[in-house]
Amino acid sequence: MKKRDVIALAVVLIISLYFGLNIRIFKNTNKAKIAELKFQENNLKGYEEYINETDGSAMILIPKGSFMMGEDGKEIEEEPKHEVYLEEYYIGKYEVTNAQYKKFCDETKRKYPKDPEFKGMENYFINYPDYPVVMVSWHDAVSYCEWAGMRLPTEAEWEKAARGDDSRKYPWGENDPSDGRYCNYSFNTSDYDYEENYINRADDGYEYTSPVGIFEWGISPYGCYDLAGNVWEWCSDWFSWDAYRREAKDNYKENNNGEYKVIRGGSFYYSFSSIRSSFRVGADPQFGFLHTGFRTASDKTPTNKKGN
Repeated sequence: MKKRDVIALAVVLIISLYFGLNIRIFKNTNKAKIAELKFQENNLKGYEEYINETDGSAMILIPKGSFMMGEDGKEIEEEPKHEVYLEEYYIGKYEVTNAQYKKFCDETKRKYPKDPEFKGMENYFINYPDYPVVMVSWHDAVSYCEWAGMRLPTEAEWEKAARGDDSRKYPWGENDPSDGRYCNYSFNTSDYDYEENYINRADDGYEYTSPVGIFEWGISPYGCYDLAGNVWEWCSDWFSWDAYRREAKDNYKENNNGEYKVIRGGSFYYSFSSIRSSFRVGADPQFGFLHTGFRTASDKTPTNKKGN
């Protein structure tokens, strides 16, 4: 602050004290609501879980620290593999469901998403409350997060939640999903992998989406479900194929412009090659897709309390 600004501020303070004026200085009244999370328990992986009472989301506290982001020798968009440090943050244990998004729509008078027209799953949004919401644009997802006092995860936060600090290939480890226990992805008996081998895959039992949180074998190192398969998930970042070549190491800052937003995790509509935890693509933020949903995230703040 310059000397003249200090003098001006002092004058304002003196005048306000003299006349008894109720002046609030530098008070930002336009800050987004931040949800107060209530501690529930330590999960089976040993990490703290909280509840957001606005939308009922279970949130997992991801500890601060470094992890290796990206992968070499796969897709150019994933290179180079590099170290990223993140402060602690919360991320949703599950993808946002139809029931949660319906509550948001009802309270804000927002239109329901269009029906994805899954064969045999009529009126998907209403009749399948525990399934992930789809047909929501990036902007829709952001609006939901703001209503819930949350935000979308950055793709760095998303990837750390998926692969932990040991650079695993999938949320559950290194093993390819050779049977239907791990996740919901597009079943193909002749799926082509990066080692140029054809691998037989087992059906996961779902032609389209599946209820959130049912694939116990596929949970991440921190206890998150469906970070591989089911639906792609919107992240806050703009997508750029060379993002990793341009970003700083510490606290990975998201790109601030672009045409597409990052989506992560693969889906029921895509093969196993897209469910690797480092795989990244972009999608038009203006549109909703039948294979894309989202989960919420939040900064660690003093309002997020561990109860008794």
